[in-house]
Amino acid sequence: MSVLRYFITSKAKRSVLKLFLSHADSAFYTREVARLTAEPLNAVRRELGYLEKAGLLHSYMQGNLKYYHIVKSFPVLAEWQKIILLTSNVDEKQSPPAVEKSVPAAVPDIQTKQDIALEEEIISELEEEEAAEQEPEKAEPMPQEEPVAADSPPYQTGAITTPAIVDILHNEFQPVSTITLAVVHGEAAYSDSIPEEGVDLLVVGDIPSDSLMKLLSHIEDDTGVAINVVRMTRSDFDYRTAKNDPLIRRIWSQKKLIVKGRN
Repeated sequence: MSVLRYFITSKAKRSVLKLFLSHADSAFYTREVARLTAEPLNAVRRELGYLEKAGLLHSYMQGNLKYYHIVKSFPVLAEWQKIILLTSNVDEKQSPPAVEKSVPAAVPDIQTKQDIALEEEIISELEEEEAAEQEPEKAEPMPQEEPVAADSPPYQTGAITTPAIVDILHNEFQPVSTITLAVVHGEAAYSDSIPEEGVDLLVVGDIPSDSLMKLLSHIEDDTGVAINVVRMTRSDFDYRTAKNDPLIRRIWSQKKLIVKGRN
């Protein structure tokens, strides 16, 4: 087992760090990271959020996918790369997954006092996050973030049914005026049992992507259900509907469960 586990106890965080630091010229979307690291989707999404808050990763939207990439100006990037590559050589079984993308060139050995101080601060923050992960499930997974809806009821993690997740989404979306339409579609719409891949959700409105992802992450953390969302602005939805867009046509030709609004 890799010696890195003694410093970063979260297996998901180790896997995500190895992937990005060993392929610093590449960008990956969330499900791609989960597939390449073989880590649970919710854990990957959580770790990507932590690393973006720390400044190591930056995200951007391309189509309906959220991509993450290394911030090359990150002050201690060189040191983290050396740590990851060194521990990977110690234990080849824990080496990052092979992807057909370029690997960064060697980095200089220069490290300033400011870099050292920042590195120590980041390590301290990571240790605090790891300690929080070891606490009971009732603890907030991201304690620095306030819940999207302070009066939202807690939901039991476990066997959530499709009608239950529709009710939960309805209760969370109803007060959000920037969401005008939301529907559950795909396999989940045909069964009371949540599919292994989670729930497919179409959201229409002018809600910012970050706000929507924060709201859905809050629901995913509470229910344990992965939510695969496609977001469109109202104008984009109307345009694609008028153009007989294949995705819209497929969703509207099959069974769907209305979470909020109507077409």
